[in-house]
Amino acid sequence: MRLHEVLYDFQSLIEYIYFPLQSILSALTVMRDGRSIEIANIGREGAAGLAVLTGAARSPNRMIVQFADGALRIRAEVLRKIVDRDGPLRTSLLEHQAHYFVQVSQAVACNGLHSIEKRCCRWLLMTHDRLDTDVLPLTHEFLAMMLGVRRAGITEVLRTLQEKKLIKCSRGKITIRDRSGLEKQACECYQIIKQEYYPLL
Repeated sequence: MRLHEVLYDFQSLIEYIYFPLQSILSALTVMRDGRSIEIANIGREGAAGLAVLTGAARSPNRMIVQFADGALRIRAEVLRKIVDRDGPLRTSLLEHQAHYFVQVSQAVACNGLHSIEKRCCRWLLMTHDRLDTDVLPLTHEFLAMMLGVRRAGITEVLRTLQEKKLIKCSRGKITIRDRSGLEKQACECYQIIKQEYYPLL
């Protein structure tokens, strides 16, 4: 996988199901003017493209590589045949899809109701959950795109979090310094999503 590679675009055919190893994938809703916002992300706990199991052939979102560190993939039609023969596998994959929908619905509420700072803390924590490092390879510009806000707004939020000694910012990297403090700054959405995903993680 390549960083920021587009695996599916909106309404593109889902040819492969991707199972991230240490990668993280982001599902984005993209507006006509090019602005976008992340509505969910997927790491080693799940798979991208599972909409095909519910009968969909095309992607409801743009799916990009947020962090690139490998994945397994299988052709969608092959997985559908396997799932049709294997009840437990189908149950497991559909269970993940149900957890994914919880994340999507919570993100919709969060993006509309909570401050940029709280949303940023939620996003950093969710990413930290899926990586085996405190150092997140992340630019202000990319984080702004994920949260659907201006870069200047993200820079101000990150400055505040750094002053509170919760994170440390350096060129192209954000280091988590105080995870429990970051959780206290995040909105309730993080805990709701965490309860859904921790059994999978």
